[in-house]
Amino acid sequence: MERELERTREREPQEDRYDNLLQWMQVQTRRRVEGKVLLRAEEIPWQQNRQGYQRSYSDPMIWAQQAVPGWVIARTDQRAIRRGKHTHRGGGRLLYALEGRGRTVNNEVNLDWEVGDLEILPVTRTENVHEHFNLDPGKPCGLLVLMFWPFMEATANETRQMTDSPDWKGERKAELYRPDDFVPESAHLTGYDINIDGRPADLLDDLYLRRNQWRDQMSKARWIVKAQHQPLETNRMGVYRWFVHPSFTDVAARQILFWTHDIPHGSRSGAQKTQGGRIHFVVDGQGYSVVDGKRYDWEKEDMIMLPIKAGGVVVQHFNADSQKPAKLAVAEPNWYDILGMDMACGLEQLEDCPEYGATRRGA
Repeated sequence: MERELERTREREPQEDRYDNLLQWMQVQTRRRVEGKVLLRAEEIPWQQNRQGYQRSYSDPMIWAQQAVPGWVIARTDQRAIRRGKHTHRGGGRLLYALEGRGRTVNNEVNLDWEVGDLEILPVTRTENVHEHFNLDPGKPCGLLVLMFWPFMEATANETRQMTDSPDWKGERKAELYRPDDFVPESAHLTGYDINIDGRPADLLDDLYLRRNQWRDQMSKARWIVKAQHQPLETNRMGVYRWFVHPSFTDVAARQILFWTHDIPHGSRSGAQKTQGGRIHFVVDGQGYSVVDGKRYDWEKEDMIMLPIKAGGVVVQHFNADSQKPAKLAVAEPNWYDILGMDMACGLEQLEDCPEYGATRRGA
């Protein structure tokens, strides 16, 4: 008996996941390269929400338009005595005081700040319940709020509302408010004590030793970094005041580096090549930045975002005012402790600021 041969249907083309991945990466590259570098304050509306009155510079809804996705950045304006009260599971936010005097009550701890100070909400195993108060009601009181979502995602971060701003007149949406089980029971689960004297017996114990050291540091860490306690330094890039630096072990969080950059009247910064991802908020003054040869003019309350590009970006800042200084508040993710100082492009100084040479000649 002849054997019957069955014809097999020609295979239907299958989705090529690898090709899709390559194409997706190209889209992300184009977004970073073509995204907005300069965010003009005049083009960003103020909005009243249940937390307070604020202007949102960056959030997930507009990441696709920006040169640096991942940042959540808002600028608050508070004339009333208090803002709304909410809670963050995870934590890890920075709040830079732009004007006024205020108090944050975080987990029942009073944190008083004034213009120029930096508040750090630590990463906790439970939550940060907090509310912001204006200590001079009726006078301006504003904060620059900074979060970098990839780090927040890693800590299962979520925010829920507790009470609304006195000025909020909108509806109450129950699903936005803190449920009783917001912090799961597992967050309170602890193991037996592991005390390690001397050298760890194995590499797992080395991690537990690091954990113990970290907990000890955090128990004494600064939640408010006072500007008056942070010295100015004149370095190759300019006049800096560091608030969070990789070498600082006494601050409540180090996942975002933060400093201010003063540019004297008519002067300029140094020129530097960096991987990008850095943001600059114009606290005061007017000028322009040259990013990879392109000029971006800025004024008070604008923001400059350095794109993350293959080969890095070259940046230099100029104060266009011959009479008044300019001040930038600068932040970038602390990738250096994870990916190395060179990242994928090299951290290179190309030109020094004028003040650096003058400082060295006078030394």
